[in-house]
Amino acid sequence: MTVNPMAISPKLSFLPPEEFGAGMSVHEVQFNSVGTVIPFKSSYFVIQPGCQSPVDTHSVHEIWMLAQGEGELIYDDESSPLRPLDFIYLEPPKKHEVRNTGKEPLIIFSVWWK
Repeated sequence: MTVNPMAISPKLSFLPPEEFGAGMSVHEVQFNSVGTVIPFKSSYFVIQPGCQSPVDTHSVHEIWMLAQGEGELIYDDESSPLRPLDFIYLEPPKKHEVRNTGKEPLIIFSVWWK
């Protein structure tokens, strides 16, 4: 009998975290254990208090969900506050970055696709 690891637990693992400057780490979900092609990618990233992401622009659609902390989103040169449970759609190829304006780590979940 062959055991499918996904039948035991649907929990996914993460690739090793990537550091983006001081105070930001990205943790991408590792989908290769699923055994099928997944039409999107996903991660969560953490920005420490007083830190910010680099300015980013890309050809993929992206959705963020703010899980913890408070911040400021700079999107297409416009600024807006971020609070827990905010959902953000980032249209390609618009510039975006986020700053942690709070006292605790800012945690954002991200899903992106072509």
